[in-house]
Amino acid sequence: MRSILIFTVIILSAASGRAQQVIDLSKGDYEARTINGDANSAVGGLVFSPVKFVRVTAGTPFFKEEWLKGTLVLDGGKAFANLWLRINLLDNEINYKDAAGREMVASSPVIYVLLTDSTTGKKYDFVRGSVLGLGENLLSRTLFQILVNEKVSLCKQMNKKIHETPTYGSATTEQDIMTIDFYYVRMNGNLSRFKWDDWQELFKDKKDVLAKFIKENHLKGKSDEDYIKLVKYYNTL
Repeated sequence: MRSILIFTVIILSAASGRAQQVIDLSKGDYEARTINGDANSAVGGLVFSPVKFVRVTAGTPFFKEEWLKGTLVLDGGKAFANLWLRINLLDNEINYKDAAGREMVASSPVIYVLLTDSTTGKKYDFVRGSVLGLGENLLSRTLFQILVNEKVSLCKQMNKKIHETPTYGSATTEQDIMTIDFYYVRMNGNLSRFKWDDWQELFKDKKDVLAKFIKENHLKGKSDEDYIKLVKYYNTL
């Protein structure tokens, strides 16, 4: 179902007292167009140049190096499925393969990227920061991975930076790409940075219950799973 739907953000007023999901998976207002030929007609773009990364010796600018089948949802309501995609999180760009197999960079304004690993069946959904109400700032261009999409939603930013190291005896420098993970929760229409040490303030209405859950499940905030378990449990309370 997911790959043939366009997902609509639900905007709810504070007066309604209802929480807000990142995207509403229950609404299928448009059927995605299946692309079996040249994706340029759908998303446009320029040929990707790897020159920027020739000195990179460690790390990757991509969410995953391998290509995954996926769907792009454009700003304005069109969705295109059955594309070979990979996400450049360093530049917050989406690369795709055209009919000739060339790697292209999408130029159309993409707000959702929905990926599926055909080997494991695992799905990865991303949303553009502009959809989360971040306004006109650097984070509005950022692609966030959606980890929990419920009453209170959980998103992850994989912040990638290039770090340069001088090479001994040479005028050139080697580069490695470092990744730092940041988590955000979407609740009551607001997006807030979620640092593990701040969970008691963020979820203070259920602090005692959550403290017991964290202790019993040995959660330390050291992995995606710890954050996911805590948010999912909070949604049940």
